[in-house]
Amino acid sequence: MRLTRLTAAIALLWTVACASLESQTDFLTGRQALLRGEPDNALAYFERVARSEATFVSSSVSPRKSIWTYVGRAQYNSGRYTEARSAFEKALSHLSEDYVARLYLGLTLLRPSGARAPSNAFNLQEVTYALREGVEPKRVAALARERGVVFDLTKETEGQLQNAGADASLLNELKIIRGESAKQNKAGENQRTQGGKELTAALNGLREWLDYTVAYTAQGRFWDPAQKIRNQIQLCLKQLAARPTDWDALISNAEWVGYQLEEENDRARRDEFLERQREQRR
Repeated sequence: MRLTRLTAAIALLWTVACASLESQTDFLTGRQALLRGEPDNALAYFERVARSEATFVSSSVSPRKSIWTYVGRAQYNSGRYTEARSAFEKALSHLSEDYVARLYLGLTLLRPSGARAPSNAFNLQEVTYALREGVEPKRVAALARERGVVFDLTKETEGQLQNAGADASLLNELKIIRGESAKQNKAGENQRTQGGKELTAALNGLREWLDYTVAYTAQGRFWDPAQKIRNQIQLCLKQLAARPTDWDALISNAEWVGYQLEEENDRARRDEFLERQREQRR
């Protein structure tokens, strides 16, 4: 009887370990797709992880974030703000100190959720794919003008488009096209107030996390060494306190914080690895 129970326990542990490994693999694949500007591909991986392990939190990314934060990030980058908002709320229900989820929750409240685009409008992934396949930016701009786009030009998506081959003219045209469709769908005053509160809480939480990480952890000296992220957080907090608030500038700057935190995780790990290699060669 004891042997049977032991065998069953080992089998259960093995199953759990395999599932966790699969979730981690899917998460990392999805994260790379997100960083490349392929939010739809990323979403498929993130949703698979969420279905398998709803409370999944990757140990390879800092600060700690729920898998639902990444589901929301992919939806946010696709311009699907209503769905993204639900995902960020779910992330916070699983991990209340997920300040990145709270940051983007605030941003979804400030974004125009009612903007309409034609059913055949381009998404971000389609545009980056076309550029990587060699379609001229001028041609992409003409098609986007004809069909519309369903995503906004954030600092993150703009960088991804540039990496795919977009030029300044295309980026400007995409901003104009999206701006025209969003002009009549500004967030209401109550929604902006709530969004501002969420952003304030998120930015303060992220600043405290960064300060603690830099001061008290071994990896801290590799995080935000030039204090660019912390300075941007401070700028956002000042913009939130200003009256009247420049909401467009605030959104852009807060999105930069979210994007750079994701990038900084990889930079810090890379710099730490290189430092260890140098020490081993001494």
